[in-house]
Formats: sequence, C-alpha cells, structure tokens
Amino acid sequence: MPDIDVAHILMAFVAIVLSLTVHEFAHAFVADRLGDPTPGRHGRLTLNPMVLFRAHPFGALLVPLVGAFNGFLVGWAATPVTPSMARRAGTLRRAEFFIAVAGPASNVVLAIISVGLFAGARALLSAAPAVGEPMVQFTQLLAFSNVFLALLNMLPIPPLDGFTVYRSLWPRSPAIAFIEQYGVVLLVVFLMYGGRLFGPVIGAMARLLGAVAAAVG
Repeated sequence: MPDIDVAHILMAFVAIVLSLTVHEFAHAFVADRLGDPTPGRHGRLTLNPMVLFRAHPFGALLVPLVGAFNGFLVGWAATPVTPSMARRAGTLRRAEFFIAVAGPASNVVLAIISVGLFAGARALLSAAPAVGEPMVQFTQLLAFSNVFLALLNMLPIPPLDGFTVYRSLWPRSPAIAFIEQYGVVLLVVFLMYGGRLFGPVIGAMARLLGAVAAAVG
C-alpha cells in the first residue's frame, strides 16, 4: 500500500474549499450589491466554508475531500439568487450576467494572487525551508484549483455559470434550447473528455509557476 501524504491531502482539500468559498461568496456579494436580498436572507454573505458544508455536504465537503485524495481539485455548490430582484443592474439580462460571471472572475483573481504568493514562498524557501516548502506546495494547489474552477464554470453548459453568461449575452441563440435539453449529457461527455480542453491551460499554468520559480531562484 502506498504511503498517504496526509499534509498534501489536507492542503489540497483546503485549496479546493477556499476556492469554492470565494467563488460562491462572489456570486452572493455581486447579487447583494445589485439589490438582490436573497443571498443575505440565506446567510450567504460570508466567507465561512461551514455555511457551504451545511448547505451542500456532498459537493462542498465530500467531493473536495475525495478529490484531495485523488488529485482532482474540484467541488461545487450553489448560491441562492433572484436576478429579477437585482434592480440596480438595470435589466434582468445584465443582472444574470454580472452575478454569474462574478464566480469564475473571483477564481481568476485568486489564481493571480496565488501566483504572487507562490513567488513569495519560493523566495522564503532557502531561508526557512520548514515554512517555505508547505507554502510552495499549498500556493501551487491553490493556483491550479482556481484555474480549474474558473475554466469549468465558464463552460456554456447548465447548471454551470458559463451557460447563464452565454444565455444573457445571446438570448435568442438557437443553441440554448438544445443545451438546456441535453445539458446533463454534455456535462458527462465533458467530464469524460474535458482533459483535452483543459490540458493546455493547466500546462500553461505549470509553465508559469516554473518560470516564477526560476526567476525567484
């Protein structure tokens, strides 16, 4: 039986949960700023992951835990919103767009922050390896987790955010009815073969981290 790296599993789990929590908070925050009281009424204007654990024990707790064991940095949850109540957006389509895109956008921002933290951890590595090593490992996991969540959620397949973004931008697209009808099938097919789509982006992130590591020394 291979040795189990408990520290790595724990860091991967925390990276997934942190990324997911920020993602869902971004949906809630933007909806609230646009005038939708729904997230606040459901207690979602928080970065406390326990809220997600209670609301989505499978997607926000069990799946990230299993994923951490298997190297699959993913999890899911849902934030209750009512775009029609987001009066400050001006139109329903604008409300849907801004609320939906906020989640993936937050993961992009967190991925960028993770790269900066990775650079700092690499700089610390030679001076304090006991602190620097776990920081390097965690910031790598955090960067990859956020890139993956951003990419996954921007796919134009329901119930992912990308479908809402697509529908809000092109409401008369003939593809919408087809995607809504076969969304589950499309999502399963993607999960089976999506590595080919994500591979180049994940590879680019790995090369970026390698370049940062080489630059910092």
